[in-house]
Amino acid sequence: MMYSFAITRPVNPPGAAPVLTEEQLWKGLEYKARNPAAFVPMISSSKTTFDEGNKLVRELTLPHSPDIIKEEIASHAATIMYFEMSTGLRITNVISYGPENELLLTYSFANGLPGVPADKPKPSAEVLNAIIGKALSNGLVIFRQMAEEGKL
Repeated sequence: MMYSFAITRPVNPPGAAPVLTEEQLWKGLEYKARNPAAFVPMISSSKTTFDEGNKLVRELTLPHSPDIIKEEIASHAATIMYFEMSTGLRITNVISYGPENELLLTYSFANGLPGVPADKPKPSAEVLNAIIGKALSNGLVIFRQMAEEGKL
């Protein structure tokens, strides 16, 4: 069975510094789309084969696999990025706002979860929230470092 899951995190929780703006967050997501290995340890290599306007196509390889995964990315500034993989996995990164105007970032996965074989039971929401939440939070740490260095 192909599983789906989504998580949302506040971009600027109490104590986070520097505070990221929507523009900086979007620039960070654009950087992540072009340099995924820095954010997703399970990617061994990435090669961009097309990059024009709001469309990006890349080829990925994963450890212990000779297969090349084609991924098409469509971005709609400064709100959403769609990632469509040749494996059938669909990922979105969404920037939104909560009820107190707090900046939020959501990662969603449809038609599969990275690292979870379709023939294995779906991990609990708590496990997925911890694992995927850590990846999202680590990305925000990198974005903050980039902001401090004036790269966003």
